[in-house]
Amino acid sequence: MIRFFRSTGAAPVMILLLAALGLWSIYLISPPGLENLTDPEPMPLWGLIIKLFSGSPQLAVLFSFVLVVTVAIVMIRFNTEIFFIPRRTYLPALLYILLYSVFPGEMILNPALPASLLILAALWRMVSSYRMNGLSFNFFDAALMISSAGLLYAGSMCFLVVVFIGAPLLRSPNARELTLALAGALLPWIVMYAVWYVTGASPGELTGIISHNLFDQSASVGWSRTLIILLAVVGICFLLSLLYLFREMPTYKIRSRKTWEIMIWLMVISAAALIFVPSVSVEITAVAAIPVSFVIANYMAFTRRVVMAEVLFWLMVIMLVVSRLWPV
Repeated sequence: MIRFFRSTGAAPVMILLLAALGLWSIYLISPPGLENLTDPEPMPLWGLIIKLFSGSPQLAVLFSFVLVVTVAIVMIRFNTEIFFIPRRTYLPALLYILLYSVFPGEMILNPALPASLLILAALWRMVSSYRMNGLSFNFFDAALMISSAGLLYAGSMCFLVVVFIGAPLLRSPNARELTLALAGALLPWIVMYAVWYVTGASPGELTGIISHNLFDQSASVGWSRTLIILLAVVGICFLLSLLYLFREMPTYKIRSRKTWEIMIWLMVISAAALIFVPSVSVEITAVAAIPVSFVIANYMAFTRRVVMAEVLFWLMVIMLVVSRLWPV
């Protein structure tokens, strides 16, 4: 299967879509009730999306499915342009779909999912600034997109740190570029507060909603034995892939190395948010699975120990299926 997804063409794309449909099939056939899946005080933009789908669970499932497939496609296009995994492969997309499906409770109407698409686009925009001559607006755009993602999912604001880490990492930014990045981070919130005030609502109410979505404790997650085994398999595969990446990074081109460093920072910030931000829970998998998928895909695309990689891959797939069928 790994050799199959190392190749390009229509066949891997069909398998990719079939895998996604299989994982979402139970929800497409029997959509869950949305009343238990949504926060009573969501972030402003996410609240509008919830209202849009409140009377149609089928459309909510389809919306989530399309978003996951879109993120997977953008991941492939991102690597095709930047080429930090120096091979055209669909493995990152397949792994993202599998890893995002680890927590089935977050597969429908997860605010971190549309936020992950904006964060991925921001990373692409940042990396594209490498060796760009003159004043770059890329970091303004990146900060604007990540800050806008915060209007959907409050935990996204943690990833603004990536912009101010990436700027000196990718180029030697001047004060104007950093000021533009700060302006991009503030602009969506200035507009949001202005619209909130003009519509007659209290700015204090908006501040309370943001505070709730950042600092109130998230709901507890059920940890079944099969889920724990699945996470252990994913963890082993990830650690082997990360060790492979660290060993091979010195041989990569400069832009590829810098892209991987930003991916590593994305993983570190995801872990820190999960540990230190009370409201952040397993829904952040939608964001964290992006760099993790790239790291594992890089290992599987080039490792000479194909048998070990194949065994780990199938263990992950089997345990994913088992955890969905027997969540005990």
